[in-house]
Amino acid sequence: MPKLRLPRIVEPPSASPPLNFQPAPLLLLRRREFLKALVAVLAALAMPVTTFQRALAAARGRFFTKKELATLAAVCDRIIPPDADPGAKALGAATYIDRLLSAFDHRVPTIFAGGPFSNRNPYPNNADGTPGRKRPKNGFKKFMPLTRLQELRWRSELFGSASLYTGKTDATSLALQALDANLGGPLPGLRDLYRDGLAKLDELATTTAGGSYTTLTSAQQDLVLRAADGDRTRFPVDPRRGEHFISILIRHTLEGCFSAPEYGGNKGGAGWRMLGLEGDDQPLGYSIFDQATNGYNERADHPMSTPNPDELGPGGVVVPKPLSADGLTMRNLIATLSGLFGDECQVS
Repeated sequence: MPKLRLPRIVEPPSASPPLNFQPAPLLLLRRREFLKALVAVLAALAMPVTTFQRALAAARGRFFTKKELATLAAVCDRIIPPDADPGAKALGAATYIDRLLSAFDHRVPTIFAGGPFSNRNPYPNNADGTPGRKRPKNGFKKFMPLTRLQELRWRSELFGSASLYTGKTDATSLALQALDANLGGPLPGLRDLYRDGLAKLDELATTTAGGSYTTLTSAQQDLVLRAADGDRTRFPVDPRRGEHFISILIRHTLEGCFSAPEYGGNKGGAGWRMLGLEGDDQPLGYSIFDQATNGYNERADHPMSTPNPDELGPGGVVVPKPLSADGLTMRNLIATLSGLFGDECQVS
């Protein structure tokens, strides 16, 4: 069929230059795109505020709403408060927890970081036994696919074990349901535990101190956190885990501050530096093989058979660095526990 050709209309020249008209972004949408956008807006307006905030957080790749994340960061910062060193908030503990809870929002769940190397250290130069210039790619950023059993385990941990079999009648689902019955009931999901726990913490803060947790002073936040830690009515012990919400939160805060930075916390390795740790040291290592001498060279900045350079005093006398106040506390705690348990702490 021949195409219909319409006559071209030639407009007379304008006396004034044409306006530089920029159409509004909405006018650039095709009809179908406009309808989709309109439906999304109307759906958002119909949502309760909290539901909308959660949907917005999920769209941004987060689990927590902005308010929940602020509360979580404030609580983490009282578990490891800032002093001369950064606190848990600056170290990114809340981000670590948020990424853990949203692990299955990614194509490959962000549970186990890959490897074998990060790019924090170079390859050794074995030609002369010195650190090389080339660095490996950061394999830690690429997460490892889960096996079938690992996925079942972690979905149970995050979403609750009942989510694996509710409404299903296949053999695996029935076996998981029977397993829960033998263990005393379903395992609550960490996502629900955190949502409920942070809401109850804010409720406790309002009841006891007159404001939400983030509005309180550090001293008031400490009092609320201490009260929550002993409140088994609001924060009962989960019989399957043997922990209550505050103890789980403390554990995750520590993980966030001192795990590999690729998991979302320990920003810039600052948590490691607080503890005097160097983090992962491969592929460089501390003793580098030298092909020229057929032996191993020690790194000048990290000797293995001689004292550390920063612990050498005048005349080459070794002067060990003193323990920090936190280090002394830990040493005394270990000594006390060893005394309490007596022979049970002895290595046979």
